[in-house]
Amino acid sequence: MKKFLAVACSAAILAAVAGCSSDATSPDTTASPSTSAASPSSSAAEASPTTSPSPTSAIAPGFPEALIPVFAGSEPTASSYESDGKLVTASMTASSPAAPEEILAFYTAHFEKLGFAALEGDAVDSTPAKDFARTTDSETETVNVSVVTRNGSSVYTVGANVLPATAETAG
Repeated sequence: MKKFLAVACSAAILAAVAGCSSDATSPDTTASPSTSAASPSSSAAEASPTTSPSPTSAIAPGFPEALIPVFAGSEPTASSYESDGKLVTASMTASSPAAPEEILAFYTAHFEKLGFAALEGDAVDSTPAKDFARTTDSETETVNVSVVTRNGSSVYTVGANVLPATAETAG
């Protein structure tokens, strides 16, 4: 069941990445083209999340940046946020000069601090990816991080399906 959950989460995130473009927008999704080069981080341990609202318009209004922080030196290119009062669904795609392993290490440490357990596996086929799950009361929350390399940059997507309380208290 865990493997199915991991594959399903990864497939959903990869589908979201494939559907993102710099000219597609909707009320809860924003996108912007990359306009500046980011400086690489020397290690995941030195990377810290953005603690203030992102200066880019690629972050959707209401987006829970404490739950899904921007990896240092990254440029967000698209995000989405939706809440129906029972479930928060949020995702962010960003570009970074950092290695996929650094990005995955950063998010692994972040989500483990929030009480999520890293599921087995570090890739789906040849795509570096990590899935996380946490059961709160009778509800299971999930997070997925996947990274693809394009033109020397790491393009990563972090997606989460969590309870509203988790999105509000993260960080």
